[in-house]
Amino acid sequence: MDWKEVKRFAYAGQAFIPVNVENRGDSVKLFLRSGETKLLDVQSSLFLKRLLTFFGTSISINRHRYGELVGKKQLVPIVLSYGFTIIPFNVREPVGRQSRVGWFVSREIEQFRQRSPQCTTIHLLSGHQIPVFHSRKFCIDQLKNAKWIEMCYGEIHEPHRRQWINGSAVCETVVM
Repeated sequence: MDWKEVKRFAYAGQAFIPVNVENRGDSVKLFLRSGETKLLDVQSSLFLKRLLTFFGTSISINRHRYGELVGKKQLVPIVLSYGFTIIPFNVREPVGRQSRVGWFVSREIEQFRQRSPQCTTIHLLSGHQIPVFHSRKFCIDQLKNAKWIEMCYGEIHEPHRRQWINGSAVCETVVM
């Protein structure tokens, strides 16, 4: 896998989940806004790591910074940029040490439909439907947590962003 796929997901991705592919093993399946899907011959955890590196962050930094805000240590949503937050959900029963977590872009989620007490289908704006192993209430709480974390991210970064937009950042000032 090259960085092209990470950039493509950042531009047009809706979700990525771990899947078992015959004769290849643990892979990642990308769901795109165009309605298409793409299989990559890389583990989901490595794709997540590369995506986070692309945005200059890591999972441990986000867990530490935002996990306390929402009272969680696991399955903490991750803010990558303004309006671009990914939310973790359990999407499969792992075999051995495989990942069970799929990641969904919060702004691409259209609705949650409960199928059973512990199984909900996430409907994405493109029409993709992905089952997850959580109650509908948990899914809604995850979306609320993501929105809360996005607000906190904005509070931290907005003053610096305004300086850059207005051209008043210290490094842009020229002294003659």
